[in-house]
Amino acid sequence: MSRIGLLAGCGRFPLFFAKAAKKCGSEVIAVAIKNETSKEINDLVEHVEWFDIGSLQGMIDVFRKAGITKMVMAGGVTKATMFQNIVPDARFLKVFAKVRNSNKANNDDALLRQLCEEFETEGIHVCDSTTYLSVLLPEKGVLTKRQPTDEEKLDIEYGHKIAKQIAGMDIGQTIVIKKQVILAVEAIEGTDKAIMRGGELGRGDVTVVKVARPKQDMRYDIPTVGIETINTLKKAQAKCLAFEEGKTLLLDREEVIRLADEAGIAIVVMPEVTNE
Repeated sequence: MSRIGLLAGCGRFPLFFAKAAKKCGSEVIAVAIKNETSKEINDLVEHVEWFDIGSLQGMIDVFRKAGITKMVMAGGVTKATMFQNIVPDARFLKVFAKVRNSNKANNDDALLRQLCEEFETEGIHVCDSTTYLSVLLPEKGVLTKRQPTDEEKLDIEYGHKIAKQIAGMDIGQTIVIKKQVILAVEAIEGTDKAIMRGGELGRGDVTVVKVARPKQDMRYDIPTVGIETINTLKKAQAKCLAFEEGKTLLLDREEVIRLADEAGIAIVVMPEVTNE
């Protein structure tokens, strides 16, 4: 039986990956983040060890001891944790130093890219995070019973362009828009709080547009939509959600669509942009 490593972050994405890998006949050796990763991971993998976010060398040692030559990074880490709770070990400090020395901004994309390279130097290939999960990448079209209104279509078209620019600057990957007015931009507070803020400012009936970075590195930080997303949209009284084909994972698809239909929320999968 083949083995694959999993660096498991927060949310349900790591759980879906672990289940899919096992179904495909792979043993999963996981490293999990304290106070971030769901404890459900314990029951879904062959072996798991828990670390503080900055314990990079310990994570590498677990994979090397298990003979791991390929791995996946699934699930993120809340930005508040990165800024408030991280205690980096010497290996993690080395990653920070490489980013600074390369004259790149100290942002998510640069740090995650360098983190991948650090695993690669140890002979551990970082695979696309959609490995085993291509079925969770929906094709373009409207997934719900309710179709977007003409006004919402205009908001999606305009919002997509703006969201791409913001994602390209590594500010965030989600915006909230109404009548072609940008109400909220995701930043360090995260997607859910940005949606809530936009819904409050727009007094409901807002559209949420979620995108990948331009030239998204599919090894990490893939946009994800799931049940929690729909619950947040309902609280914010949003009426439309749009995300990109081929670059967004849709978890619990049937339940997500059912909940959206009940709430009268349109879900639109935007065509993939090929000239990013």
